[in-house]
Amino acid sequence: MRIVSRVYAQGADYAAGTERITYASACDGAADWFCYTPGDLAQRAVVFLHGAFSEGDQLYTRADLRAFWLTRVLAERHPLITLNMRGTSYMNPAAAADAHALLAWARRELGWGEVTLLGGSGGAFSALIYGLLYPADIQGIIAMGACDLGAWYNWLAQQSEPLLVRLAESVRAAYCGSPAEEPALYEAHSLLAHADHLRMPVTLTMGEADALIPIAEARRAAAALAGNPAFRYVEVPGGDHDSAVWVDIDLATCLPR
Repeated sequence: MRIVSRVYAQGADYAAGTERITYASACDGAADWFCYTPGDLAQRAVVFLHGAFSEGDQLYTRADLRAFWLTRVLAERHPLITLNMRGTSYMNPAAAADAHALLAWARRELGWGEVTLLGGSGGAFSALIYGLLYPADIQGIIAMGACDLGAWYNWLAQQSEPLLVRLAESVRAAYCGSPAEEPALYEAHSLLAHADHLRMPVTLTMGEADALIPIAEARRAAAALAGNPAFRYVEVPGGDHDSAVWVDIDLATCLPR
């Protein structure tokens, strides 16, 4: 990756010293960006992955996420990067290559050591997929509302509610087809097929009554991950889609407090 510009982020939502950094992808030259807030290098660095139909500044600009998660990151002095990831990408190959290059840059140029991935909804899918693709890059995952991407698409494709149809279209666009059309790609990014790659601490949270992700598929993902002694599954009784986000999880250990 090649850094194109670094400017301080403007607005009251951003922590002091936050930069918006634009870069050119090493894989295809595409322009993308991320936000970076410095912290204490003795603390675990955090990479936040935004949800579907959001952008790389979601943690700063969405008030409830800022109040719950950003305050924790800042209070504990974790260095922070929030990735734009080519928009709603679900960690497709190009987004994964960019993230891999960016983490190498952060370790080389910013002095980063261990890294926690934190993501909700579409960002939770991305966090889990990145972990199984590049397990040596990260030391923990907090995934708030997710299951296997291919299984989710197959469920979405049977739904008629407009938001669910839009989500199905977003997965199809990110992966240039459905699981039936791109079986090798979905298999390579499958949590169910490669759960054994995730040996680092992982916590998966879900709302029991989530209307956007079927709880049966989340439980299936949790069962696949159960062989990891550092895995925890937290299901919020009666909780909706957002309930997965409000579980208090330690950013260093990636385990529920």
